Amino acid sequence: MFYLSKLVWAVLQPSNLIALLLLLGIGLLALRKRSAALRLIVGATALYIVAAFSPLANWLLHPLEHHVKPGTERDVTGAAGIIVLGGGISGAIPSEDRAIPMGGAIERVTETLRLAVRHPEIPVIFSGGSGLILRLGDEPNEADAARRFFAGFGIVPPRLQLEDRSRNTLENATLSAAMLQPKPDQRWILVTSAFHIRRAKALFEAQGFKVVPWPVNYLTNGSGDLLQPFGRGSEGLRRMDLATKEWLGLFVSWLRGDFSPAQNGGNLVEPARVSGS
Repeated sequence: MFYLSKLVWAVLQPSNLIALLLLLGIGLLALRKRSAALRLIVGATALYIVAAFSPLANWLLHPLEHHVKPGTERDVTGAAGIIVLGGGISGAIPSEDRAIPMGGAIERVTETLRLAVRHPEIPVIFSGGSGLILRLGDEPNEADAARRFFAGFGIVPPRLQLEDRSRNTLENATLSAAMLQPKPDQRWILVTSAFHIRRAKALFEAQGFKVVPWPVNYLTNGSGDLLQPFGRGSEGLRRMDLATKEWLGLFVSWLRGDFSPAQNGGNLVEPARVSGS
């Protein structure tokens, strides 16, 4: 399912789909099928204009980011742990003595660090391996980078726990549940990007976690964002890709029953070894 979803998304991702339609139109034009080619090229151009410059992407992102009520500092006190999902740190680390490359969702780890400093008694759990289809050898993944990042601020095992095998959000939830064995009376702070929090919260709750959502990295704010066109087409396309992926993820997870309480004692997988390095 992981590999299938990657391949399907490579085609359905709006920015890729528009490019494929344009290439197909050019190919038909070369074959002198002008009528079909013209329809494809015009259609792809119209899709590009709407996706890249209209506020449609923000219309799709807004209900994702503001559907869940975020937690407060009061909720953090007494929590069983702070779980941060991968995405804020890149796994591309040349060597141990080089700077840690940060990902596009850097607020996931910086906000987790802020909470960890304010609440030194609470464990920090990083969940994220590698989402690459092909991974060669034992090259570093996100958890390796997270270990180095948090160690630089004195957050080390056993307080820091790493789940380093997950490749997507469902595996974030199932493998974290296997590792942590959440109990009904425990609260867990879940830190991830605002556009991702709605799906992540539902998946973690299906695995037995009592989740306090802690969304970061907001892309939309008030109603003004729903009316403002994008000045850069690349930003509009980026947000359209993010929004489309999340809505598709919500639909597929609902269709597969991933939001239903997990069986076999609350987890989909066997208990995993806690990794601290």
